Amino acid sequence: RRPRKARRSGRDAMAMVLRRAAWFAVALASLASLAGLAHAKAAAQPMVWDTKEAGVKLLLKQASNVTATEEGAEADHSCVAFLLYSTSCPFSRAVYADFEKLSVEYGETVAFVAMEKSLSSLNFLMQFGFHAVPQILVYSPVGRDKLRGSEKQTALQEYLRNLLINPNVSCKVETFSEVLPEVERLSRPEESDWVDGSQEMARTTWAVVAALSLVYAVPKLYSKMGLTQRKNHEE
Repeated sequence: RRPRKARRSGRDAMAMVLRRAAWFAVALASLASLAGLAHAKAAAQPMVWDTKEAGVKLLLKQASNVTATEEGAEADHSCVAFLLYSTSCPFSRAVYADFEKLSVEYGETVAFVAMEKSLSSLNFLMQFGFHAVPQILVYSPVGRDKLRGSEKQTALQEYLRNLLINPNVSCKVETFSEVLPEVERLSRPEESDWVDGSQEMARTTWAVVAALSLVYAVPKLYSKMGLTQRKNHEE
C-alpha cells in the first residue's frame, strides 16, 4: 500500500491540476465573451459612407439605371440611400443621426451614402433638384425616389421596409464592392463640426434689415432737412 502522505500529495496535485484547468476554462470563456462583444460592437457600427461629389456620382451611377426585375430576368441588387446634409442645419443633424441608425439595421442590404452640402457644386444640386437640406434619395430596382415630408427618418424606414419585402427586389450591398474602393471616404462629422446656423442667419437677417432701413431712412432724412432749410431761408 502507498503511504498515507503520498496519497495525500497525489490528491493535492490532482486538485491543483483541476483548479488550474477550471481557471483556464474560465479565462477562455472570458476571452470568447470579449471577442463576441467586440464583434457585436463592430457589427453595430454605423455604415454610412461619407464622401465628396465625385464619389456620390460614381455610386449613384452604379444604381441609376436599375429597373424592376422582370420575370425570367437576372435580378439587380443595387440599392442605395443618399443623404445630402449641412453641418450648419439642426434638422440635418437629427436626420444624419437617424440615417446612421438605419445603416446599422439595413447596412447589409443597402448602401448608405452621405455628403455635406458644401462639398457639392451648383450643377449637382440643380441636376437632382436639391433646394434645401436635408434631402434623401433612394435608388433601387424599382426606380429613383426623393423622400418628401419633414419626418424623413420615418419615411426612409418605411420605404426600406416596403422595398425589402417586395418579391421583385433583392438588395445586396455587395453589388457596390467593386465601386466602393474607388470612392474617397471621409470621416463622419464630429460633435464640434455641427453648428446652429439659424442663429447666424438671424443675425445676418437683422443686419440686412437694418441696412435696408438706413438706405430707406437716410434719403428721407436728408430730404426733410433740405425742406426745413429752404423754409427757414424763405422766412
